Amino acid sequence: MSNNVAAIPFQIFYEPGKAFAALRDKSHTWLPLLALMISSAAMMYWYFQTVDFPWMVDQAIAAKPDMTGDEREAMHKMMSPTVMTWSALGGILIGTPIAYALYALYYLLAGKFLGSDISYGKWFALTAWTALPRLLVLPLMALQIMTSGGRVAMEDLSMVSLNFLLLHLPVGHPWGGFFNSLDLPLLWSAVLTVIGLRVWTGRSLATCITVSVLPLLVIFGLWAAKIVMFG
Repeated sequence: MSNNVAAIPFQIFYEPGKAFAALRDKSHTWLPLLALMISSAAMMYWYFQTVDFPWMVDQAIAAKPDMTGDEREAMHKMMSPTVMTWSALGGILIGTPIAYALYALYYLLAGKFLGSDISYGKWFALTAWTALPRLLVLPLMALQIMTSGGRVAMEDLSMVSLNFLLLHLPVGHPWGGFFNSLDLPLLWSAVLTVIGLRVWTGRSLATCITVSVLPLLVIFGLWAAKIVMFG
């Protein structure tokens, strides 16, 4: 690995314009993709090896007091260490590249609309590189795991979601998952996407903000509408 490649992950945080200019020619997609997937998978594996599973199940059941006896039994079976661990690892190792692939497709279509000839692979790289702020959450997750005595909910691991920082909605609250998903790395990634789009396409700031924010508005808008209508 050249020194220039090794510097790019750091430049993403303090000199993103320069980093994206370098990535425009050679994307090195494997670097952020592997870093995010392996580190996240390792953290989740550690979490599920140390969490107090009876406590976790009790918390999940307490959040749904209307459950029947059969539903409680099914939850006990579903929330076993083996099932939960492999579900989490599968979500990371399979779900992450799928999510990036869908975002890359969106950027490809948006790029075509803007008159850009950037390839699908480059857009996939942009998606992976702009997700790097997620790595900064890992030390906080490690701190939570080490100091919680095995009793910390998965949604409280990062400590940078709007729910954890501001709202403190309990597990099972209709808006809990919504505001747990809105966190600082997500907002940071959106800003990096704007910068990357400007460097790669040369389009106006307003256009790049629109392209960056639109999928988030659609996803969270539909999610909010579902909560309002169905709870």
